[in-house]
Amino acid sequence: MQDPDNLARKFLYYPDRLPAGMPPPGWAGGAEEVWIKCEDGVRIHGLWWPEPEGAPVILFLHGNAQEVYSWSLVRRELEPAGCRLLLIDYHGYGKSGGEPHEAGLYLDGKASLRWLYDNGIEDSHLVVFGKSLGGGVACEIARERELMALVLESTFTSLAGVARKLFPFLPAGIPLGEVYDSVSKLPHARCPVLVIHGEMDELIPVGEGLELYAAAPEPKELYLVPGAGHNDVSLVAGSAYARKIASFLDA
Repeated sequence: MQDPDNLARKFLYYPDRLPAGMPPPGWAGGAEEVWIKCEDGVRIHGLWWPEPEGAPVILFLHGNAQEVYSWSLVRRELEPAGCRLLLIDYHGYGKSGGEPHEAGLYLDGKASLRWLYDNGIEDSHLVVFGKSLGGGVACEIARERELMALVLESTFTSLAGVARKLFPFLPAGIPLGEVYDSVSKLPHARCPVLVIHGEMDELIPVGEGLELYAAAPEPKELYLVPGAGHNDVSLVAGSAYARKIASFLDA
């Protein structure tokens, strides 16, 4: 029988690779390529937008597919928030080394925080933004940190909570190995929390977002987008999406 850790990893992560010498795409204008070393020695790749100078920084932790060149479109969506942006690839994604696994993704998030600290960014000027799988990483690295804010979009409470949705072909009750128990970590956040979720999310039901919101400490806000699924929250919400994030950060 296959190792359960390998089972979960096989069906949870869908990393796309990038050629080592491939430059950032045109739509990632203004981005600088960065390399960050994790505690296990793996180097991960990311994109850094250093403007507007002196503005708060969003550390964006993406979902379980694609890579930073594809995800760099998020820069346009978040631009009205007026923040700088660090977008990273996890172990095994894009140009990053290693292979994806839960502990490795946590190392990616923590190494990215250290990179920001080394570049003069303090917690009070830092927004950790986790999208889908990235929300699990965000909840891990936000614990006990007095961040400017934590934003969770289309995120699950724990891997076990959505196992039947994500792995309908696996026998019920089979050990998954990977855990991502975000709902137990979220109460330990020491910053404002914004939970965003599409009301028609077919992959991670809106109830998961509601449970995360209930677990989050005050101050917190909930932003549900009617008609939005898992991957189209910003598209369905339109300009209201960036306005909501900007107003939350301003508050």
